[in-house]
Amino acid sequence: MIRHLCRHVLALIVGLAGSSLMAAPQPGEYQIKAAYLINFARYVEWPAGRLSAGAGLRLCLLGRDPFGGSLLALEGRPVQGRGVRFRQVDSLDQALECHIVFVSGSEERRLGLILRGLSGRGVLSVSDIEGFAEAGGGIGMVTEDDRVRFDINQAALTRDGLRASSQLLRLGRQVFGTERGPR
Repeated sequence: MIRHLCRHVLALIVGLAGSSLMAAPQPGEYQIKAAYLINFARYVEWPAGRLSAGAGLRLCLLGRDPFGGSLLALEGRPVQGRGVRFRQVDSLDQALECHIVFVSGSEERRLGLILRGLSGRGVLSVSDIEGFAEAGGGIGMVTEDDRVRFDINQAALTRDGLRASSQLLRLGRQVFGTERGPR
């Protein structure tokens, strides 16, 4: 009788644990994109003078925030021996103080102006605006088959004094601005 009761209790515990695991929310699109931003920072090298010793890595958002707090949650996370510092910025001048700038979709009308302003300044530009990498941005995030992927504009990174690791280049969906063109 006690064995029978123990089996039922164990089955109930396993059933409840399984249902709570099944009910655990999956990360949203912008939580995944926030994680990508941290990983981009791990696999990109900035020019020597751009990252001063002991300074944090400044991750900025230009425009309206689609992340819902996911970027703020990255505050203090270690990347390349530096803590991430998040800041939402309103202007191109403020964006120039950043190491990584995510250009929100709300800035699509000003995209050309923004990319020209960031050009050659040692800032990794990232966005999910359609065609971002082709337009001259550093890394463009795309959603394909319900998965977040990314395109890399190697020429834009070089122009900005940045170097993407070979691992990052291999993971890119498409790489633009190389001698062999998009892959």
